[in-house]
Amino acid sequence: MLFTQSDYYEYEFLKLKATAKRFSDIEFEQCQFIECDFSRSQFSNCRFIDCEFINCNLSDLSWNYSSLEEVDFKGCKLNSIVWGQVNWPQLALTAPVSFKDCELSHGSFFELSLKTLTMKDCFAKDVDFRHANLAKSQFIGTDFRDSVFHQTNLSNANFVGATQFNIDIKNNDVSGAKFERFEALNLLAGLDIELVD
Repeated sequence: MLFTQSDYYEYEFLKLKATAKRFSDIEFEQCQFIECDFSRSQFSNCRFIDCEFINCNLSDLSWNYSSLEEVDFKGCKLNSIVWGQVNWPQLALTAPVSFKDCELSHGSFFELSLKTLTMKDCFAKDVDFRHANLAKSQFIGTDFRDSVFHQTNLSNANFVGATQFNIDIKNNDVSGAKFERFEALNLLAGLDIELVD
């Protein structure tokens, strides 16, 4: 049986296979999860503090009021996740999670406040970012094809190297945000203007 204890400190979990399982009321602190498969599983009221997920499959995972505090995801599959299910810290000044080289497609960050979020070199197709506060976030090198931004706070965000985004500058706050010159043409799509060379 997996996770027989109610708390784990400085554990390394390697190649665990736990698809469509349910875990509840467990605390993980400074733990590493490497090449684990938790797809379609559920973590209920669990707590992850200063943890790292590396090359894991977490697609269709339900967080079910679990809390994530300083958690890094690297090379993970995180498709079809509703991030609003996470019990986010109320007064966090910076995002308590970061993503690098991850797949985040078909997920939802609807209405979340995750300032200074890092989403670097990710594939984020068809993700719902409506009404989210993502000010000062780092979106370097991320592919946002078919993702939805509406009344999203993207002020001072860094989109250098990001591609395929469709951000209506009339309905989103992009003040102080950084874009590459060529990709910034995407921002003009909603203005009903004609661009000529």
